[in-house]
Amino acid sequence: MIHDRKDKLLQTCGVVSTLFTVTILLSIYAFIAGESLPIWRDEGILSILLSNDWQPLSNPPQVGFLTMVVSTLWSALGAMLIATPFGIFCGVFLSEYAPAWLSSILRAVLYMLTGVPSVVYGFLGASMIVPWYEKVIGLSSGESLFCASLILSIMVIPYIVSGTYGAFQSISSEYREAGYGLGVSKEYILMKIVAPLACRNMISAVTLAFGRAAGETMAVLMLAGNTLTMPLSWFSKGEPLSALIALEIGTAEVGGRQYQGLFAAGLILLLIVSSINFFICYHSSRGKV
Repeated sequence: MIHDRKDKLLQTCGVVSTLFTVTILLSIYAFIAGESLPIWRDEGILSILLSNDWQPLSNPPQVGFLTMVVSTLWSALGAMLIATPFGIFCGVFLSEYAPAWLSSILRAVLYMLTGVPSVVYGFLGASMIVPWYEKVIGLSSGESLFCASLILSIMVIPYIVSGTYGAFQSISSEYREAGYGLGVSKEYILMKIVAPLACRNMISAVTLAFGRAAGETMAVLMLAGNTLTMPLSWFSKGEPLSALIALEIGTAEVGGRQYQGLFAAGLILLLIVSSINFFICYHSSRGKV
């Protein structure tokens, strides 16, 4: 009887917590959508998404986010291009090859990296990576989406490492023992047996890291260059959506076109990150089937 009451209490607490969390998320969506609704209604969705012009204070106002969306994708995808192989290999090493004491120490260090403020990463990038980039490329100014991606990759590697480590650790040791019983090598077992079983969880870790990189503000604000020209390559300057919002929200008049446009940018960024999280949930549910 007591156990039944405890179970009902825990179930009730879980339902209340879930509803509370969902309510907060929907409230954020509703508030941002409501603040940006006039600009969506007046300018049109396609015009905002496909236009390169961001001049909300001109007459008439011009609100377009294609340049910022492309900059966001350049910096985030570039970071994943760098971080994914390093993170996966490091996670496999910690799970399968490193001694237990070394694995625990390195994982603790990686977890500590997730707590470092992003402005510190941005400061280190501006102090070290940007001058190096200027010397190598021979430019007067080294800020670029490439430099932003380098710092973002350092920031998201711990997420990929921990996800990969957890994915490999979750696979039962029976699979490894069966492979050893057949006389195959450890590398074959990892590549042909364990890795396919852990693949979905690894994809989830990489996708979560991409969402983290796409939503980062301070690092890209300090390193991307903050120019409103269309970035034609990874090594161009750009201004991701998060940097645009951080730079201009303090000077935007409440209710004005710039204010509404910045909330529209926030809604686009929120939809990008949310779609990534939904992608994770989709793959997790497929993994359970």
